[in-house]
Order: sequence, then structure tokens, then C-alpha cells
Amino acid sequence: MPEIVESDILLIGPDGESRPIRLSASPYIMGRSESVNLPMPGDTMLSRQHCAFEWTGDAWIVRDMGSKNGTTVNGLNLIREHRLSPGDRIVAGRQIIEFESQKAGSTKPAPSPLEFVEDEAGAAIRPDSTFIIRLDSANFSSRQSGGPSSIELERANRRMEALVRAGRELASFKPIESLFGITLDLALDAVGAKRGILMTLENGELVTRAHKGDGFRVSSAVRDKVMRERASLLVQDASNDSLLRASQTIVQQKIKSLMAVPLQTESQVIGILYVDTPNILYPFDAESLSLLTVFANIAAIRIEHARLVEVEHAERLLTHDLEQAADIQRSLFPQSPPVLPGLQLSGRSLPCRSVGGDYFDYVPMADGRIFVVVADVSGKGLAASLLMSSLQARVHALCELQTDVAKLVSRLNHSTKANTPDNKFITGFFAAIDPVTGEMEYANAGHNPPVIARQNGKVELLTAGGPVLGILPNINYVGGRTKLETGDLLVMYSDGVSEAPNAKDEEFGEEAVAQIAASCLDRSADEVLMEIARQLRAFLGECSPTDDVTMVVARKL
Repeated sequence: MPEIVESDILLIGPDGESRPIRLSASPYIMGRSESVNLPMPGDTMLSRQHCAFEWTGDAWIVRDMGSKNGTTVNGLNLIREHRLSPGDRIVAGRQIIEFESQKAGSTKPAPSPLEFVEDEAGAAIRPDSTFIIRLDSANFSSRQSGGPSSIELERANRRMEALVRAGRELASFKPIESLFGITLDLALDAVGAKRGILMTLENGELVTRAHKGDGFRVSSAVRDKVMRERASLLVQDASNDSLLRASQTIVQQKIKSLMAVPLQTESQVIGILYVDTPNILYPFDAESLSLLTVFANIAAIRIEHARLVEVEHAERLLTHDLEQAADIQRSLFPQSPPVLPGLQLSGRSLPCRSVGGDYFDYVPMADGRIFVVVADVSGKGLAASLLMSSLQARVHALCELQTDVAKLVSRLNHSTKANTPDNKFITGFFAAIDPVTGEMEYANAGHNPPVIARQNGKVELLTAGGPVLGILPNINYVGGRTKLETGDLLVMYSDGVSEAPNAKDEEFGEEAVAQIAASCLDRSADEVLMEIARQLRAFLGECSPTDDVTMVVARKL
């Protein structure tokens, strides 16, 4: 096996923290397993063996190891192995890896033995007249005899210096907003222009991101030609160009020579870079256009890379925030059901996203009853979860002030309407149960009717109440009354259970919930809940729930 040339990578975790890693073995495997070279057991987006870095003898490559969620390199899915270059960006799971240059002092092929002498400019001259020039001395010198004119040398030196500076500036990481001004400054320096503008395409419109020069206006004829044809444009004498001669923008600004080039990546044009000059003696030339075209392409790729970095950073922050929100929401649910004489309770809620809008709770009341709630905020995700937490706070506050369930729900609806956006509403079932006697007072606010499976084989649906919460402000809800006898089961659930669709677009259905409850009269509340969940999973097959799934089961002992 060829001797490995060690290299460094920079590992950036989902929290934004980074640490250097030395590639010192081949293959160097990353994954969730503890047995790989770079274990990440906490990243559930990684496969056990996700991707591998391998030394081929002259370069490092990266390949995906058949991972479930895949690997990307510079934003593209990794299908085959990829030969790594400094600056390459690999994303695996929630980890970002930046490949850096090979370790200084690493083993490299020895150069051929040659003798060198240095001239005054710092260039090394070999006896066969081949020149090797250091980066800091890479320019032309007017001391050379019989060479180009001083003006041509000045232009060549300026272009060389601009390219070197561009390499340094654009290779380092910078926020995207600062890249626009830097790119324009570098472009102006490279071609010796005093005025210029950089525009990017945002939602189909060109937006100015940086400009130099007063009273700047770009000819629509120039802009449209560059954007539509994806072509670079050089006009050495605007007064003689048939396209621009009639343009008032060109005439009024006394523009002599101009260049406009697309900011183009491999697949798309993301904007335009434009420079002009009123200088009659020294207009732009074809070499300037070539330089600006290549420069704009490099800048476009760097801008898109910076955008990708910012998007990835925003996604990491969002993921982190959602994980924290999910932890907070889980803490709002009862961690365990209360232990009550004569009543057994069990509840679960599973959001279909990181956080959800379903809510269940058990709240002790002043008269000794237990207040049981199952509710569903319209919509999903973070907005629904915020409304859910607000609902929970109002329920707890009202339970301390009111024991009449119908009046409690009426007041809850009034406060919900005052504090809920017009496009949101809440369905809910609210019941106050005496655990000893089984007497139950309830109100249904537009929710799926809970089912009572009786020991005598009968099944009842609880529908008394009123409309959903948060739509009409002054509703007086009607309360219902019933009694749980020994062995009876009360099953409350959200529509994420009854309306869950399978691959055939069939719904699980309310009848299925009632039938399962009726067949489980001899089981505990927790066993009944788990049986409904088991049959729901079997019904869905490979499909995932499309809505939050919440259930509460009460059994009278």
C-alpha cells in the first residue's frame, strides 16, 4: 500500500463548533458506529458507516458507503468517489467537513536535482533558461529591455496583482454581504476601471449589491443582452456601437468603453458585473474582457458557496432551535399519569414534525376531580406548538377559578379568540372526572367524539358541547354528563389517529378506535393505548403519520 500523506480536515458540528481532524489512516471512516475512525453516535442522520476518506497514492478521495441519507460534496450528491481539493466542503448527516491542504512537511515525490541561481527580481533561473517566479515577485519589470511599453506593463502588473489578491480574498471565508463589495473592488482593480456595479438575481429581479461611481445607471440594452444570452460584452467605443448609440443612459453618462459579464456558475446566471470608463485614450481590450469573464465566474461560484454556507448555518440553527423547542414541549406534557383511587389514566402524544400542535393534560381541580384534556391546534410545526403552550397555560389558570366545565370552556374560547390569529382555531375535549364515583362532566369543542366502551358491550360517543375554539367569541358551550362504571373504558384522541391515511389513501377511522376499545375491556389503560397504537402502525404500513397523533385512555377501576 502506498505511503499515506496525512491531511487535515475541519469538522463543523450542528452547534457551529469546529475542530481539526488528522486523516492518518486509509480508509478513514466516519459514521454513527463506535468502531469507526471518526465516530458520531449522537448524529441520527448518519449511517453506522457513512462515508470514507481514502488515500490513492497521490490524492485523498471521499466516497459514500451506501448511507441512508447520502453525502454531498460542494452541494452535489456524492454518487461516485470524489478526488478532494483544498476547500472542498463535504456534508454528512448534520456534520460539515472542510478538506484542507495536505499537511506541511508530508512525504512528497523528491524533485529532480537542478541547480538554480537568483536574479535581482527574485526569480530563480535554471541553466536551461526556464524561469520559476515566486508569488510575491510575480510581475513584469520595466527594467527589461525591448519588452512591452510601460503602459502595457502597468496593465499587466495590475492584472497580475488583482488575480493574486482575488485568490487570497475569495479563498477565505467571509459573510456573503461583504463578498459583493470585495468582488467589485477586485474587478475594478483588475481592469483599471473607476466605476462599476454588481447586481444579483433575486426572485427574478436584478438587485444592486455593490457599486462604485455617482449617478450610476446601467443600460437596459446591455443588461438584457448579457442576462439573456449569457454572454460577456465589450464595447470599446460606445458612440460607434449600433446597439448603444441611441441609448440615453450611455450618452448622458459620457461612457466611452464598457464591459458587462454574467456572474455565472456551472448551471445558472446569478447576476451581472458591469464596469465602464470615459477614458478615450485607453479603452478596455479583449484581454480585459477575458480577465473579467473568468473573474466573474470565480466570484459567482464563491458567492453561491457563501450562500450555501449561510443556508447550512441557518438550517443548523433552526434544527437546534427545533430540538430545544421539542424538549420544552415534551416537558409541558404530563411526565406520568396521576395515581388516583378508582381511575387509571394513560396518555401519549407523537408530533409528525419536531414539534406539534396536539395537547393532552391531567389537571387536579379544587373539588377533588381530575380535569382531562385532549386538544388539537390547527396546522403543524412551530406556530401550532406556540399556540398549544398558550392553551395549556390558560387551561391551568381556569382550572383554579372554575369547576363548571361548560363555563370553563366558554371562558377558554373567549380568551382563545382574543389571542389567536384569524386563520387558526383549536378543537378540544374537556372532562372533569370524579375518580371515586366515576361521575363525569364534559364539553366537546368541535373535537373527534371520544368513545366509552361499556362492560355491557355498548359503545357511546360524547358529542355535547359546541363549535371549535377561537372562531366565535361569545359562545355558551353546553355541558354533557355521564358516568363511568367499573371496567368501562374512555378513549380520547386527536384526528391524527382517526384520519391517518395508508398507502391506498384509506383512513384509519373512528369505528376502528371504538372496535379496539370494545375488544380490550379486560386490559389496563396503558395496554389499551398501546394496542391502538400498534394497530395504527400496522394499518399505515410504510407510510408515516401526516398529522400529530395523541391519545388518552381512562379506565374505571
